[in-house]
Amino acid sequence: MRYPNREELVRMGLAAFAVYLGIYYWSTISRMLVALVTALTPVILGCVIAYIVNIPMSFFEQKLAKLGDGTRICRARRPLSLIISIAISFMLAAFLLRFIMPEMMQSMRMMSQKVPVAVEAIREVFRDFDLETMVDEQLNQLSDWDKIQMQISSYLMSGAGGVMGSMVTGITSALSSTFEVMLSAILAIYIVMSKERLGEQIGKLVETYFGHEVLERAIYVGRVLDHSFSSFIIGRCISSMILGLLCIACMLLFRLPYAITIGTVVGVTNIIPVVGPFVGGIIGALLIFSTSTVDALIFVALVLVLQQIDANVVFPRVVGSSTGLPGIWVLAAVAVGGELGGIPFILLSVPIAASLYQLIGDDMRSREAKEATVAGDETPVTSIAEEPAAIAGDVDGASGDDGAAG
Repeated sequence: MRYPNREELVRMGLAAFAVYLGIYYWSTISRMLVALVTALTPVILGCVIAYIVNIPMSFFEQKLAKLGDGTRICRARRPLSLIISIAISFMLAAFLLRFIMPEMMQSMRMMSQKVPVAVEAIREVFRDFDLETMVDEQLNQLSDWDKIQMQISSYLMSGAGGVMGSMVTGITSALSSTFEVMLSAILAIYIVMSKERLGEQIGKLVETYFGHEVLERAIYVGRVLDHSFSSFIIGRCISSMILGLLCIACMLLFRLPYAITIGTVVGVTNIIPVVGPFVGGIIGALLIFSTSTVDALIFVALVLVLQQIDANVVFPRVVGSSTGLPGIWVLAAVAVGGELGGIPFILLSVPIAASLYQLIGDDMRSREAKEATVAGDETPVTSIAEEPAAIAGDVDGASGDDGAAG
């Protein structure tokens, strides 16, 4: 039996002491970590924006690179690709605001005109029940707009100081958030414009302090994660586009109003898992309710069916095929992520699961290759994990092909 030497004992003692300090002063350490994350919020947000913008920008860069090395467009392909990506984003935002906001404003005006009619309809439903008196009292309170206005005015006059304080706090918070977003956007532009240089600097730092082998492994794992996350984002957008087109087609089939507007809203909001489909369904139902209650009920039933098709058929197949993760594991990752931490974990669960799926598979093939080599097999299985640098290049090439295909 080998006993640890003096140096190893010192390391073990320092590690145990560090664990003790971490447990004993955990409240102080957690506050420091929260403050650090808060301070780094613009940087983190900038990195996220840069990563998302880099997906379409890389696609346009590949297309422009095919024009030849001597053309001016090819030499300026990176800034030109960035400008095209940003322009497309603004065009999509302008399209949504142009076609969705007017319809929503018109729907709200029509709904405000239908409030008295709806109140009377509810009274008719409960007229033959014992709850009629209680319902009438509640509806009278809700429909007494003069009384509501008097209460609001009284609250504003009596709590003017609190209202003004809340307004100042809200304005300050809005200005601070706007500044952080602008700072993050500028940082994201710098990141995407000099991503190779930043990668080299980080690589030199890791190699200097951790060694070349750790650097190769980090590059491999990073490119696997990049492939999984970029494929997930592209797959999610394709899945949402399919749902939006299905919604438009079904609404046109059932002759429901605002088909193109509502279908676009449903498709865009579906990008956000779990909450997005409900938001799109509620907005669409409110728009249709201003014209017809029956059509609104038909739309709600239609959206529920389409969401089930998307969640159980379209999303697992599209996202699973793009990330390389089987459909059953996509559903399992979404379920586990939702239980662990809600929407943020749902957004991260599928690409993380896809990365673990590939890394574990590569490690298993590596172990099988080593066992076959030890057993004297003349044709051992090619290992993906044994040569992380080479595999990282393959994964990156595959990601580029996917971007070109997109």
